[in-house]
Amino acid sequence: MKKVFTTLILMLFVCLMLSAPVRGEGTPVNGDVSGGISGPTDSEVLKVKSTGQKVVDLQMRLRDLGYFNYKVTGYYGTATADAVRLFQEQNGLKVDGTVGPETKKVLYSPNAKRYTVYPSQASSYLPASRGGRTSLGVLVDWFSKGQYLFPRGAVAKVIDLYTGRSFYMKRTGGTNHADSEPVTAKDAWTIREIWGGWSWDRRPVIVEIGGVRVAASMHAMPHAYDIIPNNGMEGHVCIHFYKSKTHIHNRQDPEHQDAVMRAAGR
Repeated sequence: MKKVFTTLILMLFVCLMLSAPVRGEGTPVNGDVSGGISGPTDSEVLKVKSTGQKVVDLQMRLRDLGYFNYKVTGYYGTATADAVRLFQEQNGLKVDGTVGPETKKVLYSPNAKRYTVYPSQASSYLPASRGGRTSLGVLVDWFSKGQYLFPRGAVAKVIDLYTGRSFYMKRTGGTNHADSEPVTAKDAWTIREIWGGWSWDRRPVIVEIGGVRVAASMHAMPHAYDIIPNNGMEGHVCIHFYKSKTHIHNRQDPEHQDAVMRAAGR
């Protein structure tokens, strides 16, 4: 009888061992199978209107790299899309404002470029706060400081004062003011939407670069040389700042200067 009882106990023990789940090497504790890396999976694409933890991770990563200066919300809105587009442009990726496999691979790699465009100039001016920012810009003298804050080759976010719509411009030349071109065809399309077509009309804009919002004026008539290919515009447009001048006559343009002052709330 004792031998039978012992045999039954041994059989019960073996059954319990065989039914217990085996956690192999590298299997996370407590059922955590996230794999460790933040951001979307290889097949997942984050875009406008996406929500959830993956968007939180994305916004935090963009903020750490200096591209996203807003409150982390977990909602993929216009500000997030703009930050992604700037990241893509700065890192040589296709600029579409969405986070797919290629963008994710670079974004979460140690080789991701940080957005630290000329920060030494920013401390001299009114800094942009994080979230709930004023819609106005600060007056910056073009010749003494403005041309160094927005040097050739730099990309800035330009915000139309009246509509609040934004697009990205790259300074491609100019001495008396900033000759600039839209970074992508989408930027060119946004410009045409705001101005109602290519136009010489001067509009007050905010040029946001290096954490600074600068009062400026811009027209939307492409002319002269063209640097950036396939961006939806042939030629460049002019962005004027406080006390900047025209190239041909080397004098201040009254309409541009009036628009600059309106962008500064003056």
